[in-house]
Amino acid sequence: MEILMLGTAAAEAWPAPFCLCDACEKARKLGGKNIRTRPGALIDDDLKIDFGPDTVVQLIREGRHLRNLKTILFTHQHSDHFVPSELLWAKFPFTRTEPPAGSIELWGNRFVHEGIRDEFAKKQQHKLDYVMKEFAPGDHFTTAAGDEVWAMPADHVEGASVLRIRRKGKTIFWGHDSGIYPAATLDRLSDGIALDAALFDCTYGSERGGKGHLGFETVVEMAGELRNRKAITDRTKLVATHFSHGGKWMHDELVDRFKPHGIDVAYDGMIINV
Repeated sequence: MEILMLGTAAAEAWPAPFCLCDACEKARKLGGKNIRTRPGALIDDDLKIDFGPDTVVQLIREGRHLRNLKTILFTHQHSDHFVPSELLWAKFPFTRTEPPAGSIELWGNRFVHEGIRDEFAKKQQHKLDYVMKEFAPGDHFTTAAGDEVWAMPADHVEGASVLRIRRKGKTIFWGHDSGIYPAATLDRLSDGIALDAALFDCTYGSERGGKGHLGFETVVEMAGELRNRKAITDRTKLVATHFSHGGKWMHDELVDRFKPHGIDVAYDGMIINV
């Protein structure tokens, strides 16, 4: 399984467009892995996690396309993860290779579904050919493409989920956006299914975090908790992602601090193979 990290920033990206703080100015100067766009990932070439406002430019940057897309999993309804108007680009005349009707499943909570329906109601000339599938935190389902998904409660916004995804014999934990994981989520992750990869929200960076989002200290704590519960093993790839400029640390600083804990630091364009 290939996980392509298309974006690794929090909502305002990094550097933030209106911000002249030290962290944003330093990122502009250093460039490279310090330049972060809004969050999202492409797994293999047919499963998308979230579809935010930077998706198109991210795909162009990486030389990728979504022609083989089968499923989009939306973690929640915040605009850095979910922009329903972007789904129009799969429709004629915006594409000349329009996917077959009903070939793409959209999985999301009720707020996501309401947003999609409202958007397409405004664009009456574009028929809603996606297959709409609703889930709520706590649900366990299988996509048409065969991916087994556990949606678990996130400490974030109403209806938000973190996801455990199993495909092709591999299991990953998509652990953002969330603060310290609720008891129900930790209990579900303690059911004996070991993770091949675990990705953690690190929005607060140098700050502790814990409510709504994690920071360096709480990422380390949550990784330790999941290790104690045997969800994480010595073979699990651990990755911190979803960074805000408010967390201050540049990419190399994050790498230095996470390295003793065996946690990698995501960057835009990073590929994780599991």
